[in-house]
Amino acid sequence: MDFASLIPSFGNLAVTLIAFVIALVLIVGVHEFGHYIVGRWSGIKADVFSIGAGPVLFSRMDKRGTRWQVAALPVGGYVRFHGDSNASSGTADADAMAHMTPEERRQTLHGAPLWARA
Repeated sequence: MDFASLIPSFGNLAVTLIAFVIALVLIVGVHEFGHYIVGRWSGIKADVFSIGAGPVLFSRMDKRGTRWQVAALPVGGYVRFHGDSNASSGTADADAMAHMTPEERRQTLHGAPLWARA
């Protein structure tokens, strides 16, 4: 067996990398859509649904006020729920929460009932 025959050509490598990126984007998209749809079913408003990281390449706002966006680097994604101070949902934005009505507060991740946050 010749060692040189084991090294893929550039064309095959490019096709493999493109297929990998497409598969990664699809997996991340389905995963993040799961967060989005369960949040919606629980009455939590989503502000941003993003696939990728870095500068935003494409963005549109839907009728519910969610901004759907695709970023330049196809590594990861996130759903930012209403009232979050960042996409990791670790802490609530205290200033924003203080100025919300009780109805608006119930639409945030931190103001939702415990069963909706679990």
